[in-house]
Amino acid sequence: MKINNKKLNFILIAIGLIFMNCTENNQPQINDMPPEILIISPMQNQYITDWEKPVTLEANGTDDLEIKAMIIVVTNSNGDIIFEKTTDNTSSNKIAFTVSEKYIAQESGTYTVVYTAIDSNGNKTTSISRSFIYIVGF
Repeated sequence: MKINNKKLNFILIAIGLIFMNCTENNQPQINDMPPEILIISPMQNQYITDWEKPVTLEANGTDDLEIKAMIIVVTNSNGDIIFEKTTDNTSSNKIAFTVSEKYIAQESGTYTVVYTAIDSNGNKTTSISRSFIYIVGF
């Protein structure tokens, strides 16, 4: 079987185009999906007494590309912010990040905690609120 020059050139061009389309895409990935949050602690309406232990405020944020930071905000029954902390993700795991803080209330009462996860593109997700009851001097 004899292949003429036109057919050979066509085959070589087709193979070259196939390989050009298989090169690595150096376009940056677009992170348009907001992160997800899984609340670990406290349990909804959990009772905590100060002689037992501080309440653990803990949540896990995940993202398809990178979790940048997690924010914890605790409010009292009047809605006043009494604790707020932002923690940057400096771990080697960029797609999942767990934030954990110990908190001791100064007064008995019902408190609410909300977690916010922020990804590398600025997308934010705020969790549903969790209430806990702290009893001081029990």
